[in-house]
Amino acid sequence: MRSFLGLALPDAIKSDLEKICFGLEEIRWVSPENFHTTLVFLGELKPEEIEKVSEICSQVSEKSFSLEIKGVGFFGNKFPEILYVNVTLSEELKRLQKVLESTLRREGFSIDKRDYRPHITIGRFKRTPEKRLDLYLNEFSQFQTDIVPVSEFHLFSSRSGANGQIYSVEESYPLLSE
Repeated sequence: MRSFLGLALPDAIKSDLEKICFGLEEIRWVSPENFHTTLVFLGELKPEEIEKVSEICSQVSEKSFSLEIKGVGFFGNKFPEILYVNVTLSEELKRLQKVLESTLRREGFSIDKRDYRPHITIGRFKRTPEKRLDLYLNEFSQFQTDIVPVSEFHLFSSRSGANGQIYSVEESYPLLSE
């Protein structure tokens, strides 16, 4: 099962994000039910590996915290590939992500070594965008949602659907209340 650890978003936040998903023709917008923030991408896992990940996650004892979501940007090497909304890398988010990544790596899981850049993917470019991308980025540079309380993280599965990936929460792990 293709898997990742991440944070789910409340419906009100998904609705706010959906409101800025317009105005670019060369993009495939992510459907709101798939909005999330990835903590650790795990890739294709066997059932026994899923069990091990679950065991590791249930032993995490980090405190709950809040997410700040503001601004837009894109990832891509030669041309934009992913349009995203930025998630501020707070100390608590950084600590949760590092604890998960380092523990999984110590347990033999192959985890990407890229720097962690928390974000919410809202669109994937089908081709090189027109000049409208600059206008879009300027228009939504000050975009911001309400603060999002985070009291748990999740093991998600990812499978291909007719309109792109479909993400499902497979298991949830509570964080410590303050």
